[in-house]
This record gives sequence, C-alpha cells and structure tokens, in this order.
Amino acid sequence: MNTSHQRWLLEQLPQWEREGILTPDAARTLRVRHAVDDSQPGAAQIVMGALGALLIGSGLIAVIGYNWDDFSRPVRLLFAFLPLLLTQLFSFRVLQRGAASSAWVRETAALLQALATGACIALVSQIYNLGGEWPDFLFWWFMLSLPLVWVLRSQAVAIFYLIAIAVWSVSQVDRGSPWFDSPLIYPLLLLGLLPCWPGWKNQAPLSLSMRWVMTISAIFGFGSAAVFASQSGIGFFSDHAQSFLWLWTLTAAAFALFPLNQNGIEEPLRRKPQVELGALWLLGYGVAITFHDVSDDIIRGALHALQLPWCWGLLTVLAAFVLMAVARKRWAVLSIASVALLPLIACPFVQNTDKNYGTLLSWLAMLHLAAIGITLIVLEFAGKKGAPRLGATLLSVLIIARMADSHFSLLAKGVAFIGVGVAFLAFNILMSRLLKLKQSAAV
Repeated sequence: MNTSHQRWLLEQLPQWEREGILTPDAARTLRVRHAVDDSQPGAAQIVMGALGALLIGSGLIAVIGYNWDDFSRPVRLLFAFLPLLLTQLFSFRVLQRGAASSAWVRETAALLQALATGACIALVSQIYNLGGEWPDFLFWWFMLSLPLVWVLRSQAVAIFYLIAIAVWSVSQVDRGSPWFDSPLIYPLLLLGLLPCWPGWKNQAPLSLSMRWVMTISAIFGFGSAAVFASQSGIGFFSDHAQSFLWLWTLTAAAFALFPLNQNGIEEPLRRKPQVELGALWLLGYGVAITFHDVSDDIIRGALHALQLPWCWGLLTVLAAFVLMAVARKRWAVLSIASVALLPLIACPFVQNTDKNYGTLLSWLAMLHLAAIGITLIVLEFAGKKGAPRLGATLLSVLIIARMADSHFSLLAKGVAFIGVGVAFLAFNILMSRLLKLKQSAAV
C-alpha cells in the first residue's frame, strides 16, 4: 500500500469506528500497521522545493550575468563562490535544526547547493578558460552533489543524480574512452545510491516516482555499457549490434530477478517497474526470436558476446540473482527470465560454418513461450496463483507471430487470425464468469 492509500485509510478510521464497522482495537492496530512517515517528502514537497530552488538560482544567474563583462576577475570569482558558500550555510542551518526542519526545506537547501555547485564549476571554467567538454562538467557536478542525497536526505538531488549518470553514460558510448571513463563504470556510480535500491533494508520506502526514475536510469546506463563493451571487442565490430541486443536481454533478466525482500515481493507489479519493464522486454524478445531471421542475428551476436568480459560479468550476476529468486520461490519471474538464456542452449549446437544459425533457437523460443503460457493458465485452474489472461495473451501473440512468418496463403492467415481472436475473447468471457462465481462463493 502506497503513502496516499495509507493516508486515505487513516482518514476513514474515525468514521468507521463511529459506525461500528471497526472496533477501537482493530482501528488502533490499523493505525500502527499503516502509519505514515511524514519525515519523508512527498511529490508535492519535492516539486515545491525544486521550483523554489530553480527560481532563486535562475534569478541570481540573471542578476550576475547582467553586468558580467564589467567585473574584474576577483569579483567574478567572488560571484562564483559566494552563492556556494551561502547555500552551504543554509544547509548547515537546516542540519542544525534536525527533525524540526520540514521536508520541503531540506529539499530546497539540497537543490540550491547542487545548483550552486554546478554554477561554481561552470563560472570558474569560464573565468580561467579551462578546456573540457560538457560530459566532464556533468561528471564532476553529479559527483560533488551526491553527498547531499545522504546529508540532507534529498530525493530531488537523488533524482538529479540518477538522470545525470544516465545522460553521462549515453554520452560516453562513442567516444573511444578508456574503461574508467566509459559507461562501464555506471554500476559503480549506481552504488552511490545503494540504500535506495529495491529490496534494501531501509526504513523509508521509495516513492513510486523514485523507483521509475531509478529503473529508467539503469536501463540507459547498463544499455550504454553493453553497447560500449560490444564495440570494444577487437574483431567484433561487424556483429556488435547483435551482441549488445543479447546483452540488453541479459540485463533485462537481471532487472526482473533483482533481489527483493518479502515485502517487496508481495507488492503489486505496478510498484515494481524493474520487474514490469524487464519482463516486457523479455517477452517481446522471446516472441521476436521465434522468427528465423531474428534468431540468426541473436545467435551470431551471442557467439561474439560470449567472448566479452562484460557478458560473463552479467551471467555471473544473473546466476546469483537466480539462486536468490529460487530461494524466494519467485517461479513466475524465473520462467520469464529464462527466455534470456535460450541462446546459451542453442550455441553449443551451432557451428560457424552453418548457413542457418537460428533454426534451433527459434524452435526453442516457440516451445518455451508456449510452455510458459500454458503453465500460467493451468496454475489458475489448479487452484494456485497464476495469470490466465497473460498466458492466453502470450499464446495468442505467439500463434499470430508464427502464422505471419509462415508460407500459408493470405486467406489461411486471415482465417487463423479470426479463429485466434474468437478464442481469445471466449476465454476472457469464461475467466470473467469464473471470477464472478468465486466472488459470489466468497460472500
């Protein structure tokens, strides 16, 4: 249950007590179990703090810039460091007050100091005509801003940091940089927010917006690292596109299997964007490799990717996540994530002299996805937790994809599509009626 739902529940409890729906003991238990931590900033507080900080920062820049050409170098340096000093004094005052400081005040102080840091770096570079490119400026800006996330407990600066490291990683893909100045260090940058990761034992749960920003940042960061690693392999430039596509899929499997505590596992899927987006990529990838041409490219890419250290690092991390998911009995996510490992099964049976690389892989993918779809349906009818509609959708998409790739006539394909559509609608009607029967029986 998210914070807004908890607040709504707490607001209803007095009325429910008066109406006799809940006993005082039951209401007290609910208040304790669903207590809201007001020390953490909400979305409105973050927006308020960010807007105030941006307005103040923009105003200062405009005022200073108006007479910039008339100032001497010492005066320019004063204007570069004075805002930074003032924001540090403001932050120090906020820290002195401790819990008495409101969440939005902490957010404003942190954002003002982060903006002043970036402005100071830019002004000093301009004053002394220092060389460099904008990714270098961005790197040092977000590195110097990172301590504010923990000192002032600022989610706004954390969001800025996540966006900045993703942008920096994307900008470093095609620059031919050494590994320590490339997207390969993105995992190390992400470690700066380790206690924010899903599943970490943290008293303050992450907001949904923070989870989505972190997931999207990780997608761009690890995706850029995969592209850079594929390009770095000597002799593999011709197949690097196929290589990083499979590396992306291994990354998506790691996202879906990212270790969660029991509370995280029990949360609804909409509050786990790393699982949602990872599974969506894996299922789309699985359907795509049922086409022979696509599976040919994936096999070629996997054969080259297996010679890259980044690939073996991903496989090692994925193996560890699989073991933890098995211990937590996350069978549904495991079944979907296993799609990423299908090329490993096919690669030993493929020779470099084969003209048709992907026939085996396409058949493996088709059978595997069909088994997943059928299992999701059977589990529901067996009285266990399943996902019959997802299973039916997966089977329908699989049949349509295979028919589209077949050599049947247009008439035969049209009849098949109509049949699949009718069957799918009939299955949805059946599931709706079964759900109503279960609800009636429960009443």
